[in-house]
Amino acid sequence: MAKKKSIKKGKNSSKREVRKSMKEKVQLKSVNGNDKASRIVGTIFIGLGVLLVAFGIYSFIQFRADPIFEETFVTPSWEYVTEVTNKGEIMVKGEAPEYDSVAIFVNDEKIDEVKVEDGVFEYIYTTDDEGEFAISVAGLKGFPIRKISVRSAEFVAVVDKTSPSSDEVELIYGGETNKESFRMTGSVEPNATVEIKRGVEVYLSLADGEGYFEILDIVLDAGKNVFSVSISDAAGNVTLLDEKVRVEYAVDGRINGDAVADQYTEDSGRVVAGTGDTIPQAAGELDIRLVRTLMLIFGVAAIFVFSGSSVYAFSKRR
Repeated sequence: MAKKKSIKKGKNSSKREVRKSMKEKVQLKSVNGNDKASRIVGTIFIGLGVLLVAFGIYSFIQFRADPIFEETFVTPSWEYVTEVTNKGEIMVKGEAPEYDSVAIFVNDEKIDEVKVEDGVFEYIYTTDDEGEFAISVAGLKGFPIRKISVRSAEFVAVVDKTSPSSDEVELIYGGETNKESFRMTGSVEPNATVEIKRGVEVYLSLADGEGYFEILDIVLDAGKNVFSVSISDAAGNVTLLDEKVRVEYAVDGRINGDAVADQYTEDSGRVVAGTGDTIPQAAGELDIRLVRTLMLIFGVAAIFVFSGSSVYAFSKRR
C-alpha cells in the first residue's frame, strides 16, 4: 500500500512541474513584449526631449543675438521724458502697442530693454554723473528671431546737481523810498527763478536766457523792511543768499531816490534800478528841485519888483 501512494505522488509532482515551466515561459514572453514597447516609447520621448533642448538652445541664441533691422516698423512714440533734474533719475515713458519690448539708448549706446505692457512702456535711467544725456528708443518684436524698428529722435535730458552760485547774483534796487512798493531788477544764472520773501509775502520772477530778471510792486510797510532772497535753477537746486534786501519806507521822508527802476539802458533796452534816473520821483529830490525853482522865481520876481519900485521912487523925486 505504501508503494502505491508514493507512485501517485510522483506523477502529480511531475504534472505540477510541467505546468509551472509552461507558466514561466508564458510570463517571460509577456514581460519581453512589454519591455520592447516601453523601450520604443522611451526612445521617442528621449528624441523629443533632445529636439526640445536643441530648439531651446537655438531660440536662446537667436533671441540673444542682435535683432534684425526692419525699416517698415513704426517707431514707438514719446509720452514723457524728464527734461532736467537734480536727482540723477531720468524717467522715460511712451507708447508701443505693436511691440513686445522697447530698447533704451543713451548717448547712442543701448543700455537696457523694458517690456511693453498694455501698449505702454516705462523706464527709469539712473546715473551719478551730471551733464546732458541723449535718450532714444526702438521697438522690438518676434521670437526667436527678433526684429527692431528705427530709433526715435533723441530727447536731451539734463542732470544738474550744482546749486546756483551766489557770486553771479546781482541785485539792483533803491534802499529808501516814500512809496508803498518798490521794484528790483538784476542778473542771476540764466533761466533761474528769483524768490524774494518777507513773512508770508512771496514774489517770484523767472530770469531769461541771459539771466536778467525784474520784480515789480514789492509791497512795503512803514519803516525798515527786510527781505530774504533765494535762487533756484531749473533742476531744483536752491541757493539762499546771505545778503538781505533792506528797504526803508517813510511817507513824509525827504529821500533821494524812490527805490524803483525807471531808466532804460541803451545797450539792452532793459529797466535797471537806480541808474541814471532822469525823472525825480521821490519826495526828497522832487522837493529840492521845486524849492530851488521857486526860489529862483521868487528871486527874479523880487529883483524885478525891487528894480521897478526903485525906478518908480526915483522918478517921483524928480
